[in-house]
Amino acid sequence: MVLTPGRDLSRPPESARFRVRQHQRSRLDLWLQAQLGWSSRTKIQKLISLGRVRLNGDPARASTRVGRGDEVEVRLGTATTTESTPPKLPVLMEDPWLLAIEKPTGMLVHPVGKTHVGTVVDGLHRQWRELNDRSIRKVTHRLCHRLDRDTSGLLLLAKTVQARRILQNDFEANRVQKSYLAIVEGVPDSSTFEVNVGVSAHIDRSRQRDHRLARADEATGKPSRTCFQLLASKNGISVLLCRPITGRQNQIRVHLQVVGHPIVGDHGYGQTEQSLVDRGAQLPAGIPHPGRALLHSFQLRFPHPIWKLPTEVRCLPAADMGPILDALAVDPGALPTLKALQSTDGTACQGGQGATR
Repeated sequence: MVLTPGRDLSRPPESARFRVRQHQRSRLDLWLQAQLGWSSRTKIQKLISLGRVRLNGDPARASTRVGRGDEVEVRLGTATTTESTPPKLPVLMEDPWLLAIEKPTGMLVHPVGKTHVGTVVDGLHRQWRELNDRSIRKVTHRLCHRLDRDTSGLLLLAKTVQARRILQNDFEANRVQKSYLAIVEGVPDSSTFEVNVGVSAHIDRSRQRDHRLARADEATGKPSRTCFQLLASKNGISVLLCRPITGRQNQIRVHLQVVGHPIVGDHGYGQTEQSLVDRGAQLPAGIPHPGRALLHSFQLRFPHPIWKLPTEVRCLPAADMGPILDALAVDPGALPTLKALQSTDGTACQGGQGATR
């Protein structure tokens, strides 16, 4: 899909253009339904009948077949879109080039499919819209990395194109060190361990609506590596510090499933109330089984894109993780820095401080 670069994401797109890549020709309505991710083919056909879909610049019919090289333009319309006041996201760090915020669980990081509002990016764009209208220097927040909808915690965004480009290069070159906190099922055999298993994304057809969910795949998956440190355990529940060396989709969740310690609440990777019972594990008294995977983006350490100085940002765990951490006597504020936990190249899996059994 082709959208206007740097556009204001606080407003849904009025139109979108698609270039057909597939060689096999298929009906326009079916092809467009797959691109937009809409569940209703009827809505797609209505757009076409209203003349709001053009094929290579000309009006088209739903039955028209499209193939490689064709260009499809859709006027989506936004008249029925209503705005709500975006939630104020806690700011952890800010300067003229960067913004680090705390993302709550349950929030997408950017608009996708039919979801245009209620995401981190559209909310920030809306908060800054009035300032941008008055300022010569326009600010468009750009994601430097992503978090799953249910993952809480630290999210880093760039406020300039230059800063984002430098940071994305740093992420790809492993110059950005990341750590997450996870509450998992079971107790690992070692206080520190490493998982080196390829990860690939696939469509899960078992769900009511197709969902992209990564899985372990040593044959064709991309090389993936995560280091883990056990912080505490009790009654078959453990708290781990997770340090992904690579950055694949759902990497931490996949690797913990592989070693038999799925994240508590991670139904997509097989963790349920019954699996706790089968394992003889139990959550602290009075704490219900969570409705989301208890994974939290805790810490980032990276060279500042402009100043080049080592920069570190932390985000204390979300409220739903707090009672479990307290019950297991884990104080995230007392954990050592990433510099103490990793070697200078960011790749070593070391024990560090604070590991207990």
